Amino acid sequence: LSLHSYTKAVVSTQSTGKMEAGSTIVACVGAGILPTILPYFSDDVAKFLNVGSMSLSFGTQIWVGSVAGLTMFRTLKRRTFGTLQSKLFPKYATLNTACSFIALATFLHLRKLGPTESFSLLGKTMEGSALVSCLFSNVLNSLYFIPATTKLMFTLHKRERELGLEDQIGGVSPMKTEPNATESDRKTLLKFNIHHGVSMLMSLVSVGAGAAYLYFIAKNTKI
Repeated sequence: LSLHSYTKAVVSTQSTGKMEAGSTIVACVGAGILPTILPYFSDDVAKFLNVGSMSLSFGTQIWVGSVAGLTMFRTLKRRTFGTLQSKLFPKYATLNTACSFIALATFLHLRKLGPTESFSLLGKTMEGSALVSCLFSNVLNSLYFIPATTKLMFTLHKRERELGLEDQIGGVSPMKTEPNATESDRKTLLKFNIHHGVSMLMSLVSVGAGAAYLYFIAKNTKI
C-alpha cells in the first residue's frame, strides 16, 4: 500500500468503526425482538433457526480462524493483512453476535421459558451455559476488543512507517527490537498484544462453547 492509500484506509476504517459498532447494536436489538415474533412460527422453524444460527457462527469461526486467516497471514504483507482484517473482523464479530442472540432466544422459546425462569435455567444446564458464553464473548469482541485492537494496530503501523521499518509477509511487529523505538512505542505494542490476545481468547471461548452446544444438540437428535 502507498502512504496515500494507507492513510485513506486508516481514515475509512476509523469512520466505519462506529458504523460497525452501530451495526452490532442494531443486530442485537433485532435479535432481542425475536422472542416477540417466535410464537407466530412453528417449533420446527424455531429449531431450524436455533441450530442454523449456531452452525453458521461455528462454521464461520472455523473458516476464518483455520483457513482464511492463516492463508492471508502467510500471503499478504503484515500491514496489508492488518488493514484487510480491520474491515473483515467487525463484520465477523457482528455476525457471530447476532447468531448467538438468535440461538439463545430460540432456545428459551423452545423450552417455554419466560424472563424469570430463564435466568435460573441458563446457569444450571450445559446448553444454557454454552449459549451464554457464546453471547458474552462475542459481544465483548464486537463492542470493545476488536475496535480497541484495530486502533492500537494502526497506531503501530503509523510509527513503523515513521521509523522506516520494512513491511514483510507474516511475522510480528519489529517495534520490540527496534533501537529507535520509544518507550511509548513499546507500551503501545504491549497494549496491542494484550488486546489481541484477549480478543483471540474470546473467539476461542465462542468456538468452544458453540461446539459444546452443537454436540449436546446432536447427542439428543435421532436420525
